[in-house]
Order: sequence, then structure tokens, then C-alpha cells
Amino acid sequence: MCNRFENKVAIVTGAASGIGRACAVRFGREKAKVCICDFNDAGLEETRKLVEAEGAEVIAYHVDVSKLAEVEACVNGTLERFGTVDIMVNNAGTGQFMPFAMMPDEEYDRVMDINVRGMFFFCRAVLPTMMDKDYGKIVNITSIMSVIAGQGQSIYNTSKGAAKMMTQGIATDVAGYHINVNAVGPGMVLTGLTNNMLGDPDQAKMFIDKIPMRRIGEPDDIASAVLFLSSDEASYIHGTTLFVDGGMICTNL
Repeated sequence: MCNRFENKVAIVTGAASGIGRACAVRFGREKAKVCICDFNDAGLEETRKLVEAEGAEVIAYHVDVSKLAEVEACVNGTLERFGTVDIMVNNAGTGQFMPFAMMPDEEYDRVMDINVRGMFFFCRAVLPTMMDKDYGKIVNITSIMSVIAGQGQSIYNTSKGAAKMMTQGIATDVAGYHINVNAVGPGMVLTGLTNNMLGDPDQAKMFIDKIPMRRIGEPDDIASAVLFLSSDEASYIHGTTLFVDGGMICTNL
């Protein structure tokens, strides 16, 4: 067992399932104190129990990441309980499958609020603490769809491209504070957002055929990259996106 995060405090958004849950459990396993948040209370409680089972201290907050008051309550509660924030993992996200010409305003707002505004709120909320102590790690979950377009996913593409560039912009602003800001761009991963597609054997095969490693990713594959970028082993990695996709991005989709 590795103790890379002993005495470190991590916040993980979208922690009720999938990639967020995998990250939270792995942080707990490596001795971090963990704050988890999501708006799925049942899933959040299950994650809390899994992190506790690793012997870690954990607190959980019901948070809609698009609501500033809920984000600030989560960060302030973490500071009150643990005294600091060392690591911020912005994982909360949503998908979108609708032709651009049919896109209602409400769908655009929903996707951008969760995938971009929530990341903005959390990054801004934790940075004063990180800047004061001249240390911090921020890891934003983007997607291979931040650099390639998917049919019927124009606003999802837009949101993930914005998240990628926000990562680079923040990294530029805080470089003098020993705060590393990076992103992880997953490819096709088995999560709640992809269950419908991957539950169809024909569709699953179609994706697998496009992945050089010939398998669908698991949440733990992404968590491994997140923990690496959150560690001091990655202290000279800054403002970049680590794509974790089995090679999918280097093929013609």
C-alpha cells in the first residue's frame, strides 16, 4: 500500500459513481482525507462507506456544482473539518446527445453549467487556500471530445473544449504559486454516462474496434492518472491534458 497522500486533503466532485467514486476510494486507500460531493445522495452515501472502509476520514456534501452557494458550502465545510485543501478533482459532468439545429437553450445551459461553470466555481473557491500556502493540485476531468467532434454532441464538445482551455488558463495564472493544474481526458469509459451505449453489444463492439488496445476503459484507469497528477511525482507537469483512452485519440474516429 502506498501512502502518497498521507496528511493531504482532497475534494472530489461527481463522486457518487464512476470515475469520481474510483478517485475518492483510491485517495482514501492512499491515506488522504477526502471530501466527496454529488447531487445523487444514495450513490454518495455508498461512496462514503467505501472510502471509510479504506480507513480514511471522509465527509460528504450534497452539491449541485452549478450552484455557487452549494459549492462554497462544500469548500468551507472541508476547510472547517480538515483545515486545508491540497487537491481538487473536478469530475462532475454530464453528457449531451442532440443535433445542434434542434438544441434548445435549456440544454445548452444545462451542459455548460455542469461541465464548465461548476469547474470554475470549485477552482476559484479552493485557490485562495492553495495560494496562501504556496501549494496545491487541481485535476480537471475533460474528455477526448475536447479535441475531436462527435455527432450530436456539439455542446458537449464545446463544454469539454472550454474545460481544457480553462485548465490551461488557470495553470498560467497560478504557475508562481507551486500549484499544478492539469486535466485528464478519458476516452470511452464504462460509467453511468455510457451504460446505454455500451449495453448494446453491437455498439460496444463498434467502439472497441476503434480502440487500439481493444477494450473499454474502467473508472480505475482514469483514477490512476488522476492520482498521479495529484501527486508530487507530477510536480513538473503543468497545464497539460493527459489523455487516457487506450489509443483512441490517435485513430480516425
